[in-house]
Amino acid sequence: MRLALILLAAALPARFAAAAETVGATGFNYISIPQLRATAGPAPAIAAAAAVAPSASAPEKITQPYLLPRAGKKSLFAFPKDVEENKAFLDKWTKILTRANITPGQNDYQAGVISVLPYETGNKLMIREFMAEPRQFKPKDEADLLANMEKISGLTKAAGLPIIASYVSNFDFYLPTYHLYYLTEYKEKEEAEVQVRVLKGKADVLDPAIMEKAGVKVLQQPEPWMVVYLGPEMGVVTRSSDKREDLDAKIAEFQKFIKEQGGTFVTAVVRQLPAGSYRNFEADLYFLR
Repeated sequence: MRLALILLAAALPARFAAAAETVGATGFNYISIPQLRATAGPAPAIAAAAAVAPSASAPEKITQPYLLPRAGKKSLFAFPKDVEENKAFLDKWTKILTRANITPGQNDYQAGVISVLPYETGNKLMIREFMAEPRQFKPKDEADLLANMEKISGLTKAAGLPIIASYVSNFDFYLPTYHLYYLTEYKEKEEAEVQVRVLKGKADVLDPAIMEKAGVKVLQQPEPWMVVYLGPEMGVVTRSSDKREDLDAKIAEFQKFIKEQGGTFVTAVVRQLPAGSYRNFEADLYFLR
């Protein structure tokens, strides 16, 4: 784990971000969806854990960020400023791990910098965190927040991902939201893991039907440009051109790029723009990372 990257990630409040470039309204499919990663049903190890894992804890309100750790590949890490805060972090999460039949490892604490808590599950499962985007529910509406938390956590458990802890957070620097800590099958490439994720476009509409066909499960579409989903990491970018043949070339170039990066191109949604627009043609390109 590279410390510089960890510290950079910690500085970003939107910890779940899977950014997408501008996305336009759905038109017609340009390229049919190719063979995609299979995500039909939970892995056997997850299904077994779901039978014994504890249910989500009561939505305790957390006001100290160091008590809500980030989920690394095979560890939890937080940023307590002193020994007392680190002790509080360890006391809380050692109990959570033990209750979920997960063995805590030796804590590595660099005072005032970072605290890393490794763990062993005894199988292929690892802890991941979902921090809800506050725009999934009405702003500063606790009842709506809790209702959304119940909905997403219920769908997560129904998909076979055991939740080991859940909390509501209320920080000065961020709108109130909730956090789900759950188990999923570990993959070397984290983008390929089945996780609860948020895909956001900068404008207009994301198409949940395309996402579902790509093998992800759509859990919620709170805004036309935002989708909460379960599955491997998905992205959308937009390409435009004055000539249709130039746009086709850009789509082919992007397909090649995604393949070279180890991802999967899903489909292109092409549309002709109204007269007077900045370009004549535009396409939304969906892909799995």
